[in-house]
Amino acid sequence: MKEDDIHSELIHLTTLKLSGEGSTEDLVRLEELLAEDETNKTFHDELVKTWDGAEKAKGITQAEADQEWVRLRKAIRNDSGKKSTSFSLLRIAASIILFASIGFVIFFSTRDNNTTIVAQEIQTKVLGDGTSVTLNASSELVYTPSYGKESRDVSLKGEAYFDVERDESKPFIIHTSSFDIKVLGTSFNVKALEDKPTAEVVVVTGTVEVSYQGNSVVLEVGEKGILNKQSGQLFKVFNNDVNFMSWRTKKFTFNDVSLDNVVEVLNSAFHSKLFISGTEVQNCPVTVSFENQSLTSILEVLKVTLDLTITETSRGIEISGSGC
Repeated sequence: MKEDDIHSELIHLTTLKLSGEGSTEDLVRLEELLAEDETNKTFHDELVKTWDGAEKAKGITQAEADQEWVRLRKAIRNDSGKKSTSFSLLRIAASIILFASIGFVIFFSTRDNNTTIVAQEIQTKVLGDGTSVTLNASSELVYTPSYGKESRDVSLKGEAYFDVERDESKPFIIHTSSFDIKVLGTSFNVKALEDKPTAEVVVVTGTVEVSYQGNSVVLEVGEKGILNKQSGQLFKVFNNDVNFMSWRTKKFTFNDVSLDNVVEVLNSAFHSKLFISGTEVQNCPVTVSFENQSLTSILEVLKVTLDLTITETSRGIEISGSGC
């Protein structure tokens, strides 16, 4: 694995660990990287120090963050010709900005000048051409310094909502580990989680082309493109999931769906660890709507409505009951 790829993975895993959102697999992978090389541990330690100092950045505005980012890029470019590996490592570590009030980590690679944004929480970033990208928590966006000049290519890990500024001379292209997406100007949601068996694109406005290994589908408004990673099958269906953007809008509509399905949607939207104990209540029907309510508030409504027991455990939040 390339050095910059390792640093990018370290940033992602360290952010998950420090924010308390890392899974057991994430933490195990982080420990593996730290044990592989002493420079990985040094880099990790610099990340932790920066995180610990992030409280000082509270209250900083997006404009101030962008100004600081420009200053750091210039400073690092001035040092890019120096040959000291240890010095370069420290400069890379020093170029990581964690703004507690803004909610994302910015990573600048001195080798290829790419910008990587790793969201700690739901965060919107407006690119140079006016395109707006809303990243779900623990998602990552990468783009090059030439973005918007000759092309508009970005890479995505995780989930994001794109509202693309129209430019017929420069199509907007998203690269994921699953498929590529090409648009001119439209809005759509991409869910390309590396640990899931499928990847999805749902179109809100405009038209989107999704391609995978020479095959492609064109999606219109209200359609969903799905890639089955195991079979390689790429197809489209009408999107009937009204909660596909609930992670961003915090609006939920459940119409006679099972409690098991409700838990799945809530876990995705809140990055929570809800689980149902036993089979007595998992198929209980739920018909209810929520808007801008906290997870605690939603659970309280479900508890009262279905006579559930909600218990915090070491595994997460356990949901149980005698039946429905």
